[in-house]
Order: sequence, then structure tokens, then C-alpha cells
Amino acid sequence: MATLLLRIPDLPRFDPATPCEWTLLDNANAVLRSGEGTLATLPRADRVVALTPVGRLLFIETALPPVAPAKRNALLRYAIEDKLTIDPSTVHAVVIGKYDAGVAGGKPASTKHVVAAIDRNWLVSVLQWLQQAGLPPDSLISSAAGIPVAAGEWLVVLDAERGFVKRADGFVYNFDIGAGREPPFDLILALKEAREHERAPTALVLQPRHSHAHATPADDQLAGQWQSVLGIPVRLGSPSTNDSQFLLAASRSANLLTGEFAPREALGRGMELLKPALIVLALIMSAQVFFTLIENGRLNRERQALEQEMTQVFKTAFPAAQAIIDPPLQMQRNLQQMKRERGIPADTDAQLLVARLASLVQALPGGAVSVTALSVRHGIATLDAVLTSADQRAHLQRVVDRLPGATLGLAPESTSSTTSPAQPPAVRITLRAGT
Repeated sequence: MATLLLRIPDLPRFDPATPCEWTLLDNANAVLRSGEGTLATLPRADRVVALTPVGRLLFIETALPPVAPAKRNALLRYAIEDKLTIDPSTVHAVVIGKYDAGVAGGKPASTKHVVAAIDRNWLVSVLQWLQQAGLPPDSLISSAAGIPVAAGEWLVVLDAERGFVKRADGFVYNFDIGAGREPPFDLILALKEAREHERAPTALVLQPRHSHAHATPADDQLAGQWQSVLGIPVRLGSPSTNDSQFLLAASRSANLLTGEFAPREALGRGMELLKPALIVLALIMSAQVFFTLIENGRLNRERQALEQEMTQVFKTAFPAAQAIIDPPLQMQRNLQQMKRERGIPADTDAQLLVARLASLVQALPGGAVSVTALSVRHGIATLDAVLTSADQRAHLQRVVDRLPGATLGLAPESTSSTTSPAQPPAVRITLRAGT
């Protein structure tokens, strides 16, 4: 995946004719070529990493509550309010690092966060400039992010008129370079503050900005003068030959495009990959809905035809019926009524007969009766039972005599030759429906 590193010029406004420096990296992040030109002439790449001038950023140290990153970013504007001389709503702030503040003034150790703030209007103009040229950035980082700094040291980058100091935690001090070769006043103040908080560097490393021909020369004589004035070891450094690797690493850890400025490109690419599958899924769902509607229509037609047929059959069978609301239910009720009128047992008669027989045997005194058989056929219910005594049989005989359609006799097993007179009587109760 090719990457385009694009250095944003330090200008107040931009137009299609604004030139900028660029570097094109291959899939292995090796430099293919570089140059300078307008956005329309720049090569295209899979990924764009924009580098903002250090002078356009304000770096702030502040303490933040131990909350989730999303909530912490929402609190940034209020956390840095007292450190700004302008309205906090006019800047976009991002946490890019942190460090252990250690013990200062007798207070316990705490964690300080490094925050980079950028003018919101300027950031919007940069993003619009890149977007209109078809180069929306995936990441926006400080141009100082590609400069490595050893732990405990400060790296001083010198330009013709301006320079900056970078710490290992990512914090940057900007300063103006005077006409002479003495250390900048802002650098002297930064060292004084660091000493007061017991965070002074072990050494300063001077490094010219190699891309500027008129940068302040950094030589042994300048290093000696600064060391004498500042009271700290000062040595010369050389520009890094692997800036692109550090810039790419910083694009993942110190990206300024967060919150409302977060790129939507990743989501768009993911949706593009899912688009064929989503289309197929939509077609399947549409076909499923279509065939379901057809099946529902067919079933509705069959239901209507059956209802019409049942209504016609009901009218034919019962021409005297006035209102037809539920043909199946009305036909069942009329059929039961016709059966009762003609002495034909209905389905409900069997249930009634069984219930009446059960109540007869359950009401007998003298102990539980053993039921050996129960049947209902042609409107006649028969129950065979073994009674506990002759008294029970006498009582049952009196009840049956008073019950219309009921008879009491001996069960088949009671008439066999093997039955002993001493055995409990086995009887059969018969009950006819419709009586």
C-alpha cells in the first residue's frame, strides 16, 4: 500500500496554486521519489499522511482524570481553558503523549498529558484544500513527529528565523532565533522551568533543519557557546535518515484527526468491500418477500373458496337459517340438535353418560368401588364394578330404580362357575342416553 507524505506549508490560506513538499513511499515504506508542486501534480497513493507545521501547534501540559479516551477527549477543551489566551472553542485539541511528573514541591507523583492544540478554522481550511484536490488525509501529524529524541534529552531543531525544541514525550517548545548566536530567550525560560520541576534534560542536541538551505548553522562553536550560557551539555546531532518510518509510526499514535475531524475513509472502504454481499443479501430478501406475498395470496384465495363452499353447504342443509356468521360452528350445533331430536346419541352424550355413572359409584357408602370396565356404544354406557359388600349392592339397586334408563345386573364374571358366594358382588350398570 503506497503512502504519500505531504508537508502542509505554513500559510494562512490555501488555493489550487499553493505548492507543497511531498514524499512517496512504496508498500515497504521505502522512499520512491519526492518533490514539490501543486496538489494537482502530486502522485496518488492508497494512504495520505499530512504533516502540519510545528509553528501551527500549541503544546500544553495538563493533568487529566483517569477516564476512557473518548470521555477524556471530550474534557480536553475544559482542561486546557486556563492555559489558553483565546476561546477554547476555537481550537481542536488532541492528547499525543504523557509522562510521569514525579515529585515537585513536596507533592506526590502524578501523570501529566501532552496535548497538541490547533486552530480550528485553519485546520478546516487545510482539510478542504486537500479534499477538493482529491487527497483527503488519513492522518494529520506534527512535522516534528518524525524526529526521534533520546530519553532524557532535548532535541533543538534550528531554522533561519524560528526553531523548536522537542522532548521524548512529544512536547514541543517553539522559539524565535535572534540575530546573534546566543541561545533563544524562550529556550532559557523552558530550561529554568524544567529545573524547577526537576525535569531538566541531561543534554541538548543541536540539529539544523536539513531541508532549509538558510538554516542557522549548527557547529562546535555554537554548541560551546550555548553550553557555557545554559550550563548543560550541548552536542551536535545529524538529521535522521529514517524520518518516514517515525512519521508513519506517529500517524497511528499521534493523529490529530479525531472526533469531528476523524476520516470516514476506512468506513467507506469497508462498505465498498461489503457492497457485493449486501446487494446479494438484498436480492435474496426481496425474492423471499416476493414469494411470501405470492404464497399468502394463494392461501387467502383458498381460504375464501373454502368459506364460500362451507356457506353454500350450510345453506343447502339448513335453508331456514337467517344469519350465517360461522358456518362450521353453526353446522355442528345444528347437527347435534338434529341428533337429539331423532334420538341419536351425540358426541356430548357419551361424556354425560360417563359422568353420571362415575357419580353413581362414587356416592356409594362403605368404601371405594373397584371399576373393572367402562364402555360407551350406540348411546349406551356400561360400567362393570366390584362392590365391597351386599349392602352396597342394595343401596345401588335403590338408586338405579329411581334413575330413568338405568339398569343393574350382574357382571359376566359373577355368573361364572368359579365365582365363590363369599366373594364381593360384581355388578354391571347400564345407562341409556336420551332418558
